[in-house]
Amino acid sequence: MGDNHEARLAAECVQLIKDINRLGSKNADGKASVKFGVLFDDEQGQQFYEAIVGTLKAAKKRGMVEFKGQMLLKGAHDDVDIIALVEPEA
Repeated sequence: MGDNHEARLAAECVQLIKDINRLGSKNADGKASVKFGVLFDDEQGQQFYEAIVGTLKAAKKRGMVEFKGQMLLKGAHDDVDIIALVEPEA
């Protein structure tokens, strides 16, 4: 189960970067950025991710995204920017 879980999480992190670019826009630094509420409410994302908050934490730990705080909650953190630190894979 461990290897399968890691593979799924890695795939979700890659997809997360694609979704940030699809749903967001470039910030002043030229990096893709999207609000947490937009990402959370995206219908395609809801179908793909097992747990978007867990994927965000894993991607942050891997240096793929940045956001303020450790945990994001729907409603309370809808306006928090999620910033992609890497480019999407082709």
